[in-house]
Amino acid sequence: MNSSKKDLSNDIKLMKHYIKDLSFENLQDINNQSQLNNEVKIKDNINAIYQSYNNDNFSVHLKYSCDCNDLQYDKKIFILEIDYFGLFEIINRDSYHQNILTRNGCVMLYPFLKSIIEDIIEKGGPLKISLKNLEFNLTND
Repeated sequence: MNSSKKDLSNDIKLMKHYIKDLSFENLQDINNQSQLNNEVKIKDNINAIYQSYNNDNFSVHLKYSCDCNDLQYDKKIFILEIDYFGLFEIINRDSYHQNILTRNGCVMLYPFLKSIIEDIIEKGGPLKISLKNLEFNLTND
């Protein structure tokens, strides 16, 4: 993945990135801080939204949500929702196709989003999770 990031820096430049919105709810009972020994189900989803600003700039907005449920007691353990924004400058006009720019923006933003999510859950959640490294298809469709 490092080689694709190096190639991407020739096409687009990440100008700024930040959390637009964040919600984390740990729904565990404060009086019952026992370890989770039960089976849990984690359901997560990620979406990307592209927006063009002018001929030289665009943004990618990543929306991630995660629900963690205790299957034995049929209870939610935690809920996490985060909106992460990245503003980009187009360096190479040959890559100026919306689907390519969106995927390239996602490749550059995802490591930041992944790190934030894992840190929040590790420090504030009842269990530790690790997100998969996503592989983005960077071919011209």
